[in-house]
Formats: sequence, structure tokens, C-alpha cells
Amino acid sequence: MISFSASVFGLEKMQFGAHVPISGGLYNGFINGQKLGCDAIQIFVKNPNQWAGKLPAETDIQKFRQAQQDSSIQEVIVHDIHLTNLAGPKAETLEKSRQTFALQVDLLQQMGLTYLVTHLGSHLGTGEEEGLRVLNQSLNAILEQSQSVVILLETTAGQGRNLGYRFEHLQQMIEQSSQPDRLGVCFDTCHVFAAGYDLRTDDDYYRTIDTFDQIVGLDKLKAFHLNDAKSEFGSRVDRHDHIGQGNIGPRAFELLVNDPRFETIPMIIETPESKEMHGPNLQALRQMRR
Repeated sequence: MISFSASVFGLEKMQFGAHVPISGGLYNGFINGQKLGCDAIQIFVKNPNQWAGKLPAETDIQKFRQAQQDSSIQEVIVHDIHLTNLAGPKAETLEKSRQTFALQVDLLQQMGLTYLVTHLGSHLGTGEEEGLRVLNQSLNAILEQSQSVVILLETTAGQGRNLGYRFEHLQQMIEQSSQPDRLGVCFDTCHVFAAGYDLRTDDDYYRTIDTFDQIVGLDKLKAFHLNDAKSEFGSRVDRHDHIGQGNIGPRAFELLVNDPRFETIPMIIETPESKEMHGPNLQALRQMRR
């Protein structure tokens, strides 16, 4: 089994970060990230639980861009709102999803950001192939209306009728895209574990990463969500836990943060009790570095 040492490859610093709040203005994401010592952050750019939420004003975007120039934070990733379903059969929800997603893409372009993370959505009973077909149409339409943003498809646990719990779903969306260079992947450790890709031992970790590489390609992996799992292996239930304290355990995270292949890829935590526990969870990851 291949084992990597950070010292051998001369790794200095991974891009550790967290999903942080932006209450009071987009630029507050940098303030909140810096308090945690983040190298990267993830934010929402609008209320994640509303279709028609307040949008950032031009002055807010300007303040954000200035804060970014003044900050040591290397990467800002945006997460799609929770309501989006780009794969569903309901015409009204699908249209709202496409419009809201396109609006977020436009905001990212104004903010000078690259990555927008989204879940693949739910087929709601029409079947996986039909859901993937509709999703492909949605993504192609959105990409054709924009220029620079890269959409990151997030691996999912496969809860309910959600797509994205098999690496093949991601590969199919990239392969069938009209602009495959503008699709990437956000790899969520809790989700892949719940979906049936094991990470707990050295053999499990390398087997799962190799499987991803063979099906999707490591060149498409642009971000990590590092979360332990309260859910059981293969349960297809999405329940996050603190780093090293859940059913995945510490070894997978030790391997990830010392894997030289992922040196430049942002690693974002979305662990529970964010206000009190983001700091300790980030510290746990930093202490795993060799």
C-alpha cells in the first residue's frame, strides 16, 4: 500500500477552512474565517432557505472584493441554496431552481469567484436516468448563459431519491456536458461513506480514492467537505459529525490531510455546532499534519 509523507514531498500548508456566516454583509465571511484561522472559506451569497431572498447590493460586492484583496484567505467557495432541484420533474420548481441558480452564477461573476457547489438534486420518483437527463439539460443551459464560473457537483449520501451517491452519476454529468471543463467535483467524506464508499482504514481510503480517480478523475476534484459521519456505513443517511469522532474515525482524515495529491485543494468543514466547534474541528485537522 502506498503511503505518503508530507515532509518527503515538501508540503507546507493545506487549505483548511469552514463554512462561515455572512450576516451583516458578504465581507464578514473574511472576518469570520480569519477568526478561525481559515485558509479558505465557504459561504452562501443569498438566504439558503428562500427563493426570493435579499440579494447583495453593489456596494456589498465592492466591500467583499476589497476585503478579499486585504485577506490572507486563499479561496472562497460558494454553496448553492438548499431549495434547488435541477433534476426534478415539477416544472415550477425546476424553473425556480434554474433561475435562482443562474442568479447565483451571475453574483459569483460579479464577485470574481470561481466555484459554486451544488447537489445533483432529486428525481422525485421519475428514476435516476430521467433525473440525470433533466439535470444535464439544466446544467448545460446555465453554463451557456455564463462564462467563468465552475460548477462543483457534490457527492451525496443518496438519501431518499437524491442523485449523486454514485461516482458514475458525476462522471455522466461531466461526460455529457456541453462544457465539461466547467464542471468539477466537491468530495464530501460523510456523504461518500454513507453512500457505501469506505474510508476507515488505509486500504479503504486508497481503494475509494482510486475508484474515484478511475471513474471521474482526480483532475476533476476541486474541493473537499471534510465531515465525520453520525450515520452508518452504506446507510444513505446524511448526518455529519465532528472530525475523528464519528463512524469514519480519525484515520481517513489523517490520510487526506497528508496526501500530497490534494495539497492545493480547499478542505472545508461543515461539522455540527459550528459556532462552538468549528475551531476545535479545524485544530484537529491541523494536528493530524505530519
